[in-house]
Amino acid sequence: MIKFLHCADLHLDSPLTALDIKTAEVRRNELRGAFTSLTMTARMSKVDFLLIAGDLFDSAYATKETIALLCREFAALPDCKVIIAPGNHDPYTFQSYYRRTEFPDNVYIFDSPDLSCFDFPELNTTVYGYAFTSDTLEDCPLEAFRVENPDRINLLVAHGDLDAAVSKYAPIPSDTLSACGFDYAALGHIHTFSGLRTLDKGYCAYSGCLEGRGFDELGPKGAILGAADKTDGQLQLGAKFNRFSKRRYEIETLDITGAATNADVIDRIQAMIADKHYGDDTALRVRLTGSVVSDLRIAPDFLASQFPGIFLLETVDATLPLYDCAHLQEDPTIRGAFYRSLAELLDSGDESEREKAALALRYGLAALSGSDIIDF
Repeated sequence: MIKFLHCADLHLDSPLTALDIKTAEVRRNELRGAFTSLTMTARMSKVDFLLIAGDLFDSAYATKETIALLCREFAALPDCKVIIAPGNHDPYTFQSYYRRTEFPDNVYIFDSPDLSCFDFPELNTTVYGYAFTSDTLEDCPLEAFRVENPDRINLLVAHGDLDAAVSKYAPIPSDTLSACGFDYAALGHIHTFSGLRTLDKGYCAYSGCLEGRGFDELGPKGAILGAADKTDGQLQLGAKFNRFSKRRYEIETLDITGAATNADVIDRIQAMIADKHYGDDTALRVRLTGSVVSDLRIAPDFLASQFPGIFLLETVDATLPLYDCAHLQEDPTIRGAFYRSLAELLDSGDESEREKAALALRYGLAALSGSDIIDF
């Protein structure tokens, strides 16, 4: 029996440009921390293989400090084979750290876009894979391939786009992958855990990324810990998802109809946070909807400061102002004319059009009444 730990898309040293400088540095250190937690688990679980399916770091931003960290952590796993299949963000190129760094002897790195393998007869295991050698790989590297020895445990470590009709990132049709005969395909590139999927005679999975980096990577993130055995050609395999992320990104939509002040909004958000059990591990974006009093100005920075128990809070104002529409419709002054010019858009079936029209109405009526609109 062999044990493996499958991860992908760590994106160490990612620039995290959506965050302010201080928060970005915190998150970069937390990404490194997730990696060291991963190697600690590999050590404590005594895994035979650490399978890294691409985008271990972001080549354009990778630092020597991070590469040194990788070498130290890999060297601390002398009994574990570390298998790396470079992806589109960390391709194996002439200038890449993969080629220029002297990694420990237990590290095996694929260096060609053509499928190749590392053989470990003492573990009855062959590990196949390929490397991106640029930021794209438009052909499927698995076409017409069959494993050489079906009695072995045959693993694949691959960065690719499973079942994508058109892709520049190693498109892999499911039927092509199934026909290859792999017992387990450790996939990278998709940043969400896919669950364990069955192949013709084996399994495949995307582990997802190890830490979310933004609101396009929601929920807890981690890696897959598994074990496989093969006797007389019969495979037994078990695998489970393990969380490693220190933070989780979440998006919620909250109806605040009737809110008249920012204090009202705070109360509504607080109740939602309590109901969802979000805490200091959560980066939360709240999309505020509903109808609120016309002069309520949502203050995102103030709202964020009221929730120190949340790692990060963003609010998106998608509310609509409450007006006496019947009165405005009949108003003979410029206020009424302005309202009537927007009436069709305010009732539009397109949500973005309604939101823009509502914001325009707020600005316009505030300006016509002599109010300061700078804080909108």
